[in-house]
Amino acid sequence: MQSKIRYSFIAMALVFFTYSAWAENLLSARAGHVTVLNKQEKITEEMTQPPADIFNIIKYPTELGEMSAYLSQPKLATNEKRPAIIWLTGGFPTSSPGDYLWTEIDVDNEQSARVYRDYGIVMMFPTLRGGVKGNPGVVEQFYGEVNDVISAGKYLRSLDYIDPERVYLGGHSTGGTLALLVAEATDIFAGVISLGPTANHYGKKRANFVWNDKEIYLRSPNNFLSYITKPTYIIEGEFGNAGSIEDFQQRLQGKPNNKVKTALVKGANHFSVIHPVNSIFAQAIAGGELNVLSIDEKNELEPAYLSFAQQVQQTTDLRILANLRSQGLKLEGKQQVRSYFYARNKDSLVAVVAQAKAQGMLVTAISQEKSENGSTYFMTSLSKQIDITALQSLFELSHSFKQIADENELYYDYWTIGSK
Repeated sequence: MQSKIRYSFIAMALVFFTYSAWAENLLSARAGHVTVLNKQEKITEEMTQPPADIFNIIKYPTELGEMSAYLSQPKLATNEKRPAIIWLTGGFPTSSPGDYLWTEIDVDNEQSARVYRDYGIVMMFPTLRGGVKGNPGVVEQFYGEVNDVISAGKYLRSLDYIDPERVYLGGHSTGGTLALLVAEATDIFAGVISLGPTANHYGKKRANFVWNDKEIYLRSPNNFLSYITKPTYIIEGEFGNAGSIEDFQQRLQGKPNNKVKTALVKGANHFSVIHPVNSIFAQAIAGGELNVLSIDEKNELEPAYLSFAQQVQQTTDLRILANLRSQGLKLEGKQQVRSYFYARNKDSLVAVVAQAKAQGMLVTAISQEKSENGSTYFMTSLSKQIDITALQSLFELSHSFKQIADENELYYDYWTIGSK
């Protein structure tokens, strides 16, 4: 039995070595392999028509045939050459079309990355194989889509108003994972921004490909970080998919690549990290310098997020105050400001109670409740009496509520005055 186990381990090691040995990039590591799919997924959704002054629907050539994309419509000066970015949105399938790409939403979940357009950077949102009605091929989940993104990049670089040396690639969540795989497959992009990617895979339940070592290995960006030759950032919020960032960091410790930087942004989650991080990169790209992706994650990313989070929090606090006033509540003098916290199990609230009491808050006993669908949950409320006219005191208390919720990964009701 022991000899069989040892042989199996050696055989697997040899297979993995074969995938990567002597390869120049991810594409050469995949050479000769044809992915095996157990589901033939082809999306029948039409491309949503965009506002004509923001995007056009264009076709870009790929190895399978023409595919659809949204391309922003900047106002250009004569002979002007603009920087550009391809942005890959998350979800399944990756980079899906829809009006969310131009509809303004709260900046704490700004998945369209519109800040690049705000800085005058041309944006392209390519759809990929099988990803929209009319596109050739079927969804391959992080395999053939790599080639499609490379084709989109070549198309964007060919446009006469685009500076081909300033074409970037970025993406969030599954889009971040795909962007990272593309960074490992080509050097045509000036830099790559991967927000919230996974290091390996999204699990067997999600997969539409045959679940075996080879298929997983060739779709896992953590295996090919050494192939990256252009500045690449792998970034996630502290309360997002932090485990993958740690996986990337561990791999880079064993096999360093100075072109790749990783960062966990303190206080951010998987979605709130998008806008402040993209704001920094958009400003850098619009600045006009080559190789601008040299952001100091400790001295630039974290302060940018904290400033952004503070603005969002305080704007929400003021909105709540305005709403309470419109309901006839007198906003004067000392009042009890209260927030409700919820958890699936009682133990999750024990740390909350201790933290709140340490900060001089009043805490109600943890109670067991029933939701509308009959499931059980637990609840407690935290409160503190403050001068409601002293906005700074309100901002600080609101921040404390949020910090306690984030640190314990709990849902909370922001805050109100008095009791429900």
